[in-house]
Amino acid sequence: MLCKGEKTNLRSIKATDFSKIIKWQRNELLKQYIGNKLPMSFKECEIRYLASSNFMNRIFGIEDKNGNLIGEIEINQIKWRDKQAELFLYIGEKDLWGKGYGCDALNTFLNYIFNEKNFKYLYLRVYEHNIRAIKCYEKCGFKRRGILRFNKKKIDSDNLILMDIKSSEIQDT
Repeated sequence: MLCKGEKTNLRSIKATDFSKIIKWQRNELLKQYIGNKLPMSFKECEIRYLASSNFMNRIFGIEDKNGNLIGEIEINQIKWRDKQAELFLYIGEKDLWGKGYGCDALNTFLNYIFNEKNFKYLYLRVYEHNIRAIKCYEKCGFKRRGILRFNKKKIDSDNLILMDIKSSEIQDT
C-alpha cells in the first residue's frame, strides 16, 4: 500500500482489478466525464497498468477501507527535474460519486506527492461539464487557470478547464 487516507487507500493496480476497470469503461456517463482513457480489454489493461508505469507516468488504485478498488489516480507527463506532472483521477463506482471518496483520495495523494516525493507543481484538465470533479479539485486547493474552448456553441462540449496547484499553496494535511 502506498498511503492511507480517512476513507481511501492508494495502492498499485493488480491484474485482479482488470475486470472491474473494463466494466467501468462501459459506463457511458463515466466516459462523458473522463473520455475514452480506460482500457477495453485485458490486453489493454496489461499495457496500461503492468507495462506502462514507467519514467513518465505512475498509476495508483484507489480503494475503500474494505479493500475494494473504486477508482484510480495517475500522474503523467512527469518532469522529474522540475518536480511537476499532470494529474488524472476518477472514481469508477458510480454509487460512490459525491460521497467524498475522490476528495479524500486526492488529498491523500497530494500529501504524498508534495510532502514525501517533494513535487512542486501539478496540473490537470477537466471537462467543463464535470461540475462535481471541479468542485472536488477546488476544495483540495486547485485553481482554475484557463479554458480550452473546442465548441463555444454546444453546452456539453469537450471544452476543458485547466487547473493547477503548487506545493507552496497548500498546508500539510
